[in-house]
Amino acid sequence: MAHRGAAAAFPENTLAALRAAADCGVRSIEMDVQLTADRVPVLLHDESLLRTAGIDRLVTAAVASEVCKVPVGQMQQFGDRFTGETVPLLRDALEQLDTPGLRLFIELKRHSLRAFGRRRMLAAVLPLLAGARQECVLISFDRMVLEQARQMSDLPIGWVLQEVSRQTREQVASLRPEFVFCNHLRLAAEPGALWPGAWQWVIYEVTEAGHARQLGVRGATLIESMHACRLQHELHG
Repeated sequence: MAHRGAAAAFPENTLAALRAAADCGVRSIEMDVQLTADRVPVLLHDESLLRTAGIDRLVTAAVASEVCKVPVGQMQQFGDRFTGETVPLLRDALEQLDTPGLRLFIELKRHSLRAFGRRRMLAAVLPLLAGARQECVLISFDRMVLEQARQMSDLPIGWVLQEVSRQTREQVASLRPEFVFCNHLRLAAEPGALWPGAWQWVIYEVTEAGHARQLGVRGATLIESMHACRLQHELHG
């Protein structure tokens, strides 16, 4: 799974990063969604434009027409190679990614959930996903928004774990998501096989093929990485 697109080689969550992931043969792509002040879903990981654009402004405090003009080429990382890449609308990303067999994982970011409320964010995002040509999965760290999504749509869901514990395991069993996401660092305290269940495990941020294979032995179905294109080649040729 491409984490924010092919984000090791392209600015994260941009159309260039998403297209590169699809073009290199990756069939699962994760992207982050925030809402602008006028409740338009856009692709951005952080609550602020500071890291990717150098502008110290909250995305929830600006309207979409302003946000989508902001270059997010991550100049500190890529120089001026991607100066034309701006914050994409979720709608435009869905239209651009028309590759057959592609599965898109849409993460609802907690800052926007706090700013607008769970139901308002779902009301802004769900109609776009319902009309998408690709298979879409709604994911979040926020378990309650996933519970509400179950009531409002038939989309599959994925819970991104903040911790690995007995309580979390019980909550996963109760929620019964189609996917469970976990940072590989959080698995250090849980050696051995991953919790069995009806869900598929997605482990991130994995950078090495050998590590990916080890996680597969433990029960991971997908690995998520900003280096997904390289790993796709190393694991599958």
